[in-house]
This record gives sequence, structure tokens and C-alpha cells, in this order.
Amino acid sequence: MWRGLLLARAVQQFIEDADWSGIDYLLVDLPPGTSDVQMALGRIVPSARLLLVTTPPSAAAHVAIRTADMANKGYLKVVGVVENMSPFTCEHGSRYALFGEGGGQMVADRLGLPLVASIPLHPEVADGGDVGLPAALGEGPIAEAFAQLAEHIVSELAPPPAMEGCSARLLAAVEAAVAQA
Repeated sequence: MWRGLLLARAVQQFIEDADWSGIDYLLVDLPPGTSDVQMALGRIVPSARLLLVTTPPSAAAHVAIRTADMANKGYLKVVGVVENMSPFTCEHGSRYALFGEGGGQMVADRLGLPLVASIPLHPEVADGGDVGLPAALGEGPIAEAFAQLAEHIVSELAPPPAMEGCSARLLAAVEAAVAQA
């Protein structure tokens, strides 16, 4: 179990020592209560954005609210809420809320953030993870829910930065000079 400075240093090494060129987004999935990683990411990647993920029960929703509070204290921008394990609809059309419902909306309302997506509880998610074929890359309602989430992130919550203006020209000049050297 890593804590504090050791964990922060590992995150820093992961971010700084890997070649991240060619990607637009780096998603880091953090379990609840890991404020050490949040604070390290906020320090190392000042433009980082936080997307809260909660489940429907109110206990989980309250943890998400505390996570947002910790993120705000660490100057991380919280951009939205996703509810995971939302009610699912079986092939017969019956709807089941095994873990309740409404926790994601409650968090979004309390924090004044958008509820970005509700990902239904579905066996495809677990099955795909077990065999290395994520449900998000498949077809059907689960894949569509993940695709809508991704589209919302890219188009509204954290669009990729436009590489134009003085900084982009300066970067191009530096890259050209380095290539000539």
C-alpha cells in the first residue's frame, strides 16, 4: 500500500517519464478516497479535469461529493458527474434498479454540475473486462452509452486544445530547430 509522497512520486514518474505524444486524453481511474493522487495530478498536470463517477446509492453519492470538495481544495476543476451501475432494462423490457437510482443526479444537482452520463449495470461490461474486449468497443446500448459519454467529454467538457496562435508557432519553431540540430 502506497501513500503520500511515495504515491505522488510514482504518479509524477508515470506522467513525466512516459511518451504521451500522439494522444489527446489520458484518463486516470481513481478509487474513492485517493486524494494523494488527485493532489499530485493537480500539481503535475495543472490543466487536469476531474469527472466524478458515482453509483446510485446515497452513500456513494456522498463520497463523490466529498471527493469534489477535496478536488476543489486542490484547485482541480470538476467538470461533470457520471452515474455508473444505473438501472438496466432487460431484453423483455423490464427495468431493474438493483442499486437504486438518482445518486448521480443528486451529486450533479448538489455541485451544480452536469450529469454527463448514466451507464446501466449490464453483464456485457463485466464479461468484456474479463476477456479483454471492453463493452465500450462493442455494439448495442452499453457501447452507445460509452460513446455518448466520450462525445460529451470531447465536445463540451474538455475539448482538445487548439494548436494555433503564438504558442503553437513557437512550438513549431522549437521542433524545427531541434530537428536541424
